[in-house]
Order: sequence, then structure tokens, then C-alpha cells
Amino acid sequence: MSRLVPSQGRKTHMDTAALLNAIYKAYGEKRVADMLDYLDEDFHWVVHLSEAAFPGGDKPRNKAETAATIDYIMATYDLLAYDPGPIIAADGKATVQPQIRIRDKRTGKELETKLTHTWRVRDGHAVELDERHEVAKVEAFFKSISDPDA
Repeated sequence: MSRLVPSQGRKTHMDTAALLNAIYKAYGEKRVADMLDYLDEDFHWVVHLSEAAFPGGDKPRNKAETAATIDYIMATYDLLAYDPGPIIAADGKATVQPQIRIRDKRTGKELETKLTHTWRVRDGHAVELDERHEVAKVEAFFKSISDPDA
């Protein structure tokens, strides 16, 4: 069994599944600083959505940009349900399909959708997250909250 060993303020020595479980738990509990501590300093996150649908679109985000994006998400949406589901991990890579339900704080409109996360892990830290969406469903939601007549 892996254990958590602090090293200069960072969490290390976790296998891939344990690391991702810790990341998802921290995110679901809105402990963003704890979640970010599990990310490598060279972390990159790509969200496969257009700029029209989501600020920043599909440009790769570094760790600081990831933190800013998560702050935006937490400020803009209520996280109503968040179930990461099983983590399929091997050789420093993992696939997860979180099921989420969010509510736009401004309009009250809700979105329930499934994501596909592909992670890469090195030395006990997440170094990359590739995030894919049910694009038509997600883009329709973002259009509906930006266009009051939608």
C-alpha cells in the first residue's frame, strides 16, 4: 500500500491511482491548494473545448493557469455532483471518466455530463491532464448561459 510522505511541502511516493484519488477528492471538497500540491511544477492541462465555449479554449494551461482556471470554475459554478468513477492506471498513465453535475451561479441552469480524463504521472506527481467533453452538450450549455434567449 502506498503512503503519503511529505517532501519539502509536496506529497510524494504515491502510486498513480492513489495520487489521482487524492486529486479528485481534494477537488470535490474544494481544497484547491491541496489539489494543486499534487501537480508537478511542469504540469500541463488541455481542455478540448473551443474558446467560444470555455475561456482559454483548448490552449495548454501550465500549473499557474490551471490554478486560475479552477478558481474561475469554482467562482462561476456550483459543483452539485462529482463522481470520478474507476481509475484505470498503468505505467504512469491513467484514464478516468468523471460524471459531473454543475449549476451556473448566475442563471441557475444545470449541466450533467461525463468527462474523459487521460493523465500522465511521473515521480508521484501529475504532469499532464488531457480533458475531453461531450462537446455538443457542453457547448449548448455554455451557449444557453451566455444567451438569455437560448
